[in-house]
Amino acid sequence: MKRILITGVSGYIGSKIARALAPHARIETLIGIDIRAPQDSPTRLTFIQHDVRAPMADLFRRHAIDTVIHAAYVLPPIHDRALMEDINVAGTRNVITACQKTGVEHLLYTSSATAYGFHPDNEIPLTENSPLRGNDDFTYSKNKKEIEFIFQNVIGEQPSMAITILRPCFVVGPGFNNPLATHLKKRFVLCPNPSAPMQFVHEDDLVRVIQLCLENRLEGVYNVGGDGTLTLKEMVCLLGNVHCPLPAAMMIPINHMAWFLRMTWLTEFPSPALNIMRYPWVVSSAKLIRETGFIYQYDTQTAFQDFACSVKNGTA
Repeated sequence: MKRILITGVSGYIGSKIARALAPHARIETLIGIDIRAPQDSPTRLTFIQHDVRAPMADLFRRHAIDTVIHAAYVLPPIHDRALMEDINVAGTRNVITACQKTGVEHLLYTSSATAYGFHPDNEIPLTENSPLRGNDDFTYSKNKKEIEFIFQNVIGEQPSMAITILRPCFVVGPGFNNPLATHLKKRFVLCPNPSAPMQFVHEDDLVRVIQLCLENRLEGVYNVGGDGTLTLKEMVCLLGNVHCPLPAAMMIPINHMAWFLRMTWLTEFPSPALNIMRYPWVVSSAKLIRETGFIYQYDTQTAFQDFACSVKNGTA
């Protein structure tokens, strides 16, 4: 772990990782790539503007990269599904190929618990052995599932390269700024009824898990999620807003029309994303804790409370 490259360094998780790794004296080189420059990046970070779909083996060789953290991913749903899938899936294939060609020693991929999918019959909690079913009508979840299958085919092909896959639940904290965060911050928050309790992991805890994996060159798949859950009503109340439950049969067509017409004041995600709130997808961190001794600093409630405080203070 001397020469590290982070893809998606301008994103939520990528930027947090860069700031956490920058002070480490043992790291000789810290490079971040993205299509736009990060804000407030550490001085030790060398930023290179680069699309993950473009060839990068030469870039890896030029800087003698030995560790890659693949955090590049289109998270907010966009209307161009083909472009979203090209960046997410083709971009990941490209990163893996570059790692294989250049002898990278450790590849860590920040996947997501959404790879399990949002289904009414999900196991509670989901373990690393639970099936990856994704949701084919929701591009984000679908791509996460497909990318994990790509990794399954790669693992074992190159024994000299350690591969770590992390499956965090929703990541929350002062930097939480995805479509769910935007939705929950509205004064009147429409929520499908019935809905399922949700799980969160604090952004700082996830970064600590990533550092732990890098320092110990951990291999394998690990769920990452704080203890406990919160209901949508509890989340909305913590933010000081008004919880407005609607029957799913009513909310789905309304949301579909609003998404199609790009009525962002009403919704910022397609209707299949509502299943995130309708069905359970709570993960077990037992494997991570058992094998590493990791101790979470936040549970689901305190992680979300930190986000809520930052919203009220105007820093989120």
